[in-house]
Amino acid sequence: MRETARGFYEAVPLPPFTCFFHPRDPLRYFNYAIPDEPTGGDLRGPVEALRAAFRERDRLLRFEYVEGFAPDLARALEDAGLELELRAPLMTVPIADVTEPALPPGFEIVPAGADLRAYLTVGRRAFGNGDEPEATDEEVEARRARNDVGTALLGLLDGEPVAVSAATPPLDGLTEVAGVGVLAHVRGGGLGGAMTAAAARDAATKGAELAFLAPGSDEAQSVYTRVGFRPAEVSLYYADPA
Repeated sequence: MRETARGFYEAVPLPPFTCFFHPRDPLRYFNYAIPDEPTGGDLRGPVEALRAAFRERDRLLRFEYVEGFAPDLARALEDAGLELELRAPLMTVPIADVTEPALPPGFEIVPAGADLRAYLTVGRRAFGNGDEPEATDEEVEARRARNDVGTALLGLLDGEPVAVSAATPPLDGLTEVAGVGVLAHVRGGGLGGAMTAAAARDAATKGAELAFLAPGSDEAQSVYTRVGFRPAEVSLYYADPA
């Protein structure tokens, strides 16, 4: 997870953590810290250093990590004033076992490069309030310049961009399926499952053998379960009070 994040964000080491900052977007989910080691105990000093780094960039301090890697960290973060944002299962599936859902009528999945503006805009609205502004020319060009080898897909329903999904570049056969989003007015029709499976399959063509993800809700977990994902660990998300 740390190595993949380095390919997308500014990585700032503040031991025993590494901070990852999106270069332009302050959205809380795009800015977070990950522990470098199974740390715990009194971390008030290091956490204050992290707060200063996040405040300097006008970001909210957040943590994303796997509970089994640092089982004592949760108590330390709570003692330092952070609050549990989400406790979610970390789910995995061998890509060979991904269930192939039927595509809804009129639904087509294309590479994000076919319309980067739509990909960025749909992603923002799917995870926001739904009325966020369209992606700017600068954002589109920045995305185009990134030129990574991961997966980014756009879903079209009767030609309308309505869904997105992504998967990280495979590392040691692993890929994280992330950014699966569907616009509110078309949810519940199987689009999320189709986008999830498509992202995992595309990552397999790049060398991935096992996919993992962390659902943000019970509804999302149900979608991923239908595609073949099963709980394997626990992901924890902590944040300063907003």
